Amino acid sequence: MNAPLSAGAIDIRVHLARGVVCAVEVESQRPQLLSRLFIGRAAEEAPRLAGQMFSLCGFSQSTAARLAVARAAGHPLSEDARRQAGAGLLAERVFETIRSLAMQWPGKLAPTIQAVVGQHLRDALKASRAIVAYAGMASMKTKEMSAPAALLKEACHGAGLRGKGEGPAANSLLDAILCDVACDDVFMSRPAENLALEDDDEVASMLSAVESYAARPSLPGRIMETGAYARYRGAISQTRANVLSQRLIARFHDLADALAELEALIAGQDIALGDLMNDGHSEDCGFGTVECARGRLYHSAQIDDEGRLLHYRILAPTEWNFHPAGPFVETLLTARIGSGETARLRVAKLAALFDPCVAFDIEMKEMAHA
Repeated sequence: MNAPLSAGAIDIRVHLARGVVCAVEVESQRPQLLSRLFIGRAAEEAPRLAGQMFSLCGFSQSTAARLAVARAAGHPLSEDARRQAGAGLLAERVFETIRSLAMQWPGKLAPTIQAVVGQHLRDALKASRAIVAYAGMASMKTKEMSAPAALLKEACHGAGLRGKGEGPAANSLLDAILCDVACDDVFMSRPAENLALEDDDEVASMLSAVESYAARPSLPGRIMETGAYARYRGAISQTRANVLSQRLIARFHDLADALAELEALIAGQDIALGDLMNDGHSEDCGFGTVECARGRLYHSAQIDDEGRLLHYRILAPTEWNFHPAGPFVETLLTARIGSGETARLRVAKLAALFDPCVAFDIEMKEMAHA
């Protein structure tokens, strides 16, 4: 495979009645059967193939595959290997979050801000790639990782990130986006549960048993969300900021914590690796899961007696957040978003803060009045 595949797109059709959302249809254009390309290949090929197949979060995909096939083979990754992979996961998560805000934010940003952030984004890409490269080596290159980690942190500060709990720097990219969403106080906060470590066994069991589960996952009686807001909601939901601001602030928290955890790993300190990655067994399959920029990503693998992949499935975070009865739809329903371009832009901002990596095609339909 010469070129990675895109993450696909989400079709969103919003039905309005007098400026109020009365129905939402969500349809994924994301490729759902790519996991079949793994079947019949040697198990050790899975991490490389997973990393090459996707244009975004390639190291996260590769690591989830590595965890899954290692478990399926009965040889789970060592603590040192997990720490090394963790550095790559954190660096990639930081870069993908900054990249999406800088390049894919649907609102207007001043040309001066776009010009300044370009160099910071290039520095973040350079730093992230260097750390991911070191993370893929045979042993932890802590000394070599220190310089790119410092560059990645500096790039985030250049984009406006300050200390955890602090607002962004004035006239920065993050400050401009926060100002952009401040006036969109039209969405109500709705209940949703964070997809977390304790859910992995149940999700992996369903993923291995039912192929269609990857396209429309669910947990009985629960509305699940994954990503920065789901992880940090408890810390920010009591603020007076509106829903869009809260979701953006959650990404600031995530960036700050990811950078701190990256520094800790490089310094040889302990972090909660279980929250960052997990693996285990479900029936005859091994599974691996990692927290990437979009949220919790799952891979499931089964190996035959000849060391080839008999079963392979991938469950992306997007399928939880944009489930037809999931948190995005729940947040959008009954919102008074207005009409025309204003309404479409509000939907686009909400979608971007649910998933920073996937493209959206938004169609607005006004219902006929009686």
